[in-house]
Amino acid sequence: MPEGIFLMRWDPRLGPEILGMHPPEAVITRDELVNIFGSLLLREEERREGFYSYQTLSEPRLNVVAYYSGEELNQLFGIILREDEDMEAYRGGLVRVAIRMFKLGEIAIETEEKWSEIWQWIINYPTMTLEQRLGDIFQEAEARRLLDIMVERGISTIDDVVLAMKSEFPVLSRDVIVTYVHSLEALNIFATKWDEKALIERVYLLRDVLFHRKRPEKYNDITKEIRTYTSKWETFAQRYYNEGWMNDKNVLPEILGNPEKYRVILEFRKRGVIHENEVNAVGWSDIVEDLRYLEIIDKEDEYYYLFSDPTVAYVFPRYTISSVVEKLRDGTFSKDLVMEYLRMLRDSYMRT
Repeated sequence: MPEGIFLMRWDPRLGPEILGMHPPEAVITRDELVNIFGSLLLREEERREGFYSYQTLSEPRLNVVAYYSGEELNQLFGIILREDEDMEAYRGGLVRVAIRMFKLGEIAIETEEKWSEIWQWIINYPTMTLEQRLGDIFQEAEARRLLDIMVERGISTIDDVVLAMKSEFPVLSRDVIVTYVHSLEALNIFATKWDEKALIERVYLLRDVLFHRKRPEKYNDITKEIRTYTSKWETFAQRYYNEGWMNDKNVLPEILGNPEKYRVILEFRKRGVIHENEVNAVGWSDIVEDLRYLEIIDKEDEYYYLFSDPTVAYVFPRYTISSVVEKLRDGTFSKDLVMEYLRMLRDSYMRT
């Protein structure tokens, strides 16, 4: 388990300033945190946004993995780990929380309750399913729009991505936009690479993301108990696959990214049908009725059952690849750039 989390910024007059840390009695000293931020400033001639890692000199040795916002916000959010803990397990959660922190700009998280919520989220991140992680990030319109941009382009520079995002989110800082890029990179949706010759950073789409509903795995078991389910499902499926699926990219992330709703869905996936008395006894009534309104849960007599199973899947970006190849033909992209993209795709899918 992590030892602590912290948020810092660089003040031009005061130098490194600690905006907050949790728990307050974290084993790392404030002087060590200041030295960490200072070492970043010293070792990078041009400080670039992204991940940095450190190890403390004093005993016990601690590892620190941190995400630097970039020079616009000049903020650093980090996690303090024991020496034997895997830093990679926390990178995705780190950059996800960094987005929330950086969106606050100069405002520090002032209440201990808020710090405690973030702390608990970071601790739980390694055990979260991919559905939960994707649902969490794609609840935000900024992430959905960023994905749409890259599905259309396939390859882009960071600068062009920032311009495209700012056309719809003008108050969003460059640092926050780039943090979104790295958050989707941590989920293996994007890849980024610095071009030493051109001195630009490029973004590549590796996977599209599809939020959709499927027939529950316990469909046959449910139909034995719910007489009307088969006909209801067939009517729903025809309507859904004709047009209903299009709105799910906005609806389902909130369902999968909400811990309470996701917990209820997991139970219904496991059991299929649950009596209303049990639903009421465990305090799920409001959640179940919300899911019923969305046609995820349905009810017959005194029994609730899983009607349509919300999920999310990675999709191979065939459309995007075709678009990239077309841009090669018309001279927009060079052959070397397109070949590099195809190699990235190959390597990414070979690892999974």
